[in-house]
Amino acid sequence: MRVHPVQALPALVFALISLSFAQANPTPENPTKVVLKAFEMHDIVMLGEIHWNKQECEWLRSLIANPEFADRVDDVVMEFGNSLDQKSVDRYVAGEAVPIEKVQRAWRNTLGLRDPPPIYGDFYRAVREANMRRRGKHQMRVLCGDPYIDWNKVKTKEDIGPFLGHRDQCTRRW
Repeated sequence: MRVHPVQALPALVFALISLSFAQANPTPENPTKVVLKAFEMHDIVMLGEIHWNKQECEWLRSLIANPEFADRVDDVVMEFGNSLDQKSVDRYVAGEAVPIEKVQRAWRNTLGLRDPPPIYGDFYRAVREANMRRRGKHQMRVLCGDPYIDWNKVKTKEDIGPFLGHRDQCTRRW
C-alpha cells in the first residue's frame, strides 16, 4: 500500500502535538544518574560536548570522580586529544611521573581552530586523580580521538588536508 503525503499529514500532526504535550512540563533528572543508568543497558555511551563550556566540564569532572562511573567505564574517548601523544596520556592518567608538557601536547596539538582552554587539561587531570584513588583497582583510560597531526610538518593550510582524512581512522592506533 502506498501512502500519499496528504494521508500521512494527520498522523504527523498528531505525533507532533503529542510530543509537545509530553514536553510541556519536563522534569529535569540528575545527569549523573542518567549516565550511570545508561551504562546498565549499553556497553557504549556517547556524550556530546559544548566546546569551551566550563559548566559542562565541571560536571564531567564530577562524573569521572564518581566511583560508580569509574567502576563501569574502561575507556573515555576524547575528541580533544592528538593520538600521536597516546602513550604519554596513558602513562599520565595511570599515575606515572610524566612531564606535563608532554601530556599537554595531546589537547593542545589538535585540529581545533585555536588554543584550547585550560578546562580540557582539567579533564585529563580528573581521570588521573580518579585513577590514583583506585590504586590496585580497575582504572580508566583516556583515548585520544583526534587525528595524529604532526604540526611540525604543517607549513600551509593545504598541509592539514592529509590529516583530516584520518579523523575516523585514528582509533586504530589504540
